[in-house]
Amino acid sequence: MVKWSLWLFRKITAFAKHRAAACLLVAVIPIGLRIIALPLVSIPYPYVHDEFSYLLGAETFASGRITNPPHPMWVHFETFHENFQPTYSSKYPPGQAAFLALGEKFLHHPWFGVCLSFGVMCACLCWMLQGWMPPVYAFLGSLVAIGQIGIFSYWMDSYWGGAVPAIGGSLVLGAVGRLAKKSSASASILGALGLMVLANSRPYEGFALAVGAALGLLWWRRRKGRLAGLWKARVLIPAALICLAGIAWIGYYNYRLTGDPLLLPHMLHERTYSASSAIYLLPARPVHKYRHKVIRDFWIDFERNYYLKIRHNPLRASMAFFDILPFYTTTLFFLPMVLGLIAFTKNIKIRVVIGMLVILWGALLIEKSWLPHYFAPGVGLLLLPAMFSLRWLRIRLNRAGPPVVLAFVVCIFGHGLIAGVNTHRFGATPPQEVAQEKILAAGKPGERHLVIVRYSPEHSPHVEYVFNHADIDNSQIVWARDMGAEKNKELIDYYPNRRVWLLQPDAPPLSLVPYSAAK
Repeated sequence: MVKWSLWLFRKITAFAKHRAAACLLVAVIPIGLRIIALPLVSIPYPYVHDEFSYLLGAETFASGRITNPPHPMWVHFETFHENFQPTYSSKYPPGQAAFLALGEKFLHHPWFGVCLSFGVMCACLCWMLQGWMPPVYAFLGSLVAIGQIGIFSYWMDSYWGGAVPAIGGSLVLGAVGRLAKKSSASASILGALGLMVLANSRPYEGFALAVGAALGLLWWRRRKGRLAGLWKARVLIPAALICLAGIAWIGYYNYRLTGDPLLLPHMLHERTYSASSAIYLLPARPVHKYRHKVIRDFWIDFERNYYLKIRHNPLRASMAFFDILPFYTTTLFFLPMVLGLIAFTKNIKIRVVIGMLVILWGALLIEKSWLPHYFAPGVGLLLLPAMFSLRWLRIRLNRAGPPVVLAFVVCIFGHGLIAGVNTHRFGATPPQEVAQEKILAAGKPGERHLVIVRYSPEHSPHVEYVFNHADIDNSQIVWARDMGAEKNKELIDYYPNRRVWLLQPDAPPLSLVPYSAAK
């Protein structure tokens, strides 16, 4: 067994020296495995509010538009995480939607864009690790990342995102590792591209990582006595040009969506709907006048109340750390990661990693709430100490080292596959999809529908039916909120050639009747 492990480790070491091939392989592995698994685990439906917003952005981009004109009946279609004035658009940065649009446009389904982003993320993680350690540990570390994050996790099996900001973070961290050693134009270019990916996916957390990376790189070069090399033209000019182009794009994108190059769509949405601040240290926002009870319930009863609880007891925010930790660290992965952070604090690389972790975690801990993909820019910061520990273990154990390292990688990778399959939402169909199937079954082929959704007073704002396509008027089904007989008549008159339904999701079983027959 030991002899076979040594032989395999030597083969992997020889292959990993072909850096580009190693990056390509770790990109292909998760995409290939997930596509092979499609007969068992089908293409996912969108579930949560955010996914529909990203899909709106993807549809818009795939149609060749940056945004959509405001609809004259927009008050009937108002929903979560979407802007309706001055244009109809997603509130989120365009990075995730751009990948979804690639899948929509060229592969006829946005989920294939998710697959592409996950594969690119794995390749970028491999490239990042190659800048910090020998190629074999970079390759094995990428396999660990595939297993730990999981090809059946929501980063791959939803439209919510995670992989795109991880791409940006990996490019930034990989550039830090390379620029600390020499003044590399290619590292500078890729690092700048990473910054722009972060700015277009998770700008707040991306900015925190960028600050930590810049400070860490400056300190690292200063300790090595090579600080002046960073100011060379071949390092600064390419990065500056890329960043300027990226900032110009963001300004143009903001202008098209909000009318102000300095106003992000997300900020516009917060001003329009939110009654709390994303940073719990900041004061609450004024309560808005909401047109629909379910939207008020979400922003007041859920978001604002949670924000007030965090302000009253900030320790609640730190508890989120323990909520998301299992996503990034199983028990097996946690041990070498912590060992690397504690045992190698004299190593300058680990000190830089610790500094970046402190800054990024600090930025996260003042947010009122967060999820695993909020930390996505820093996923490489957890891989680095774990792989440093495995490298140390390989050297320390001599001939027994390769079997231990390979066993660790196999266990993490295999656990990710098995655990992902076991926790996947098999057969679960989102409520809007159930309603859509019922509507299409009740109608004639090719018939167009207008569905007016009426909730009970106790309806949960987390279960939503009113999400529309980018081109509302040309959609087969238009979803609208019940606004009373008079307002509903205005909408019905706007769509004289559609069959009109009243959907009452809270009347078991799900009630769907012609609007004209409803009381």
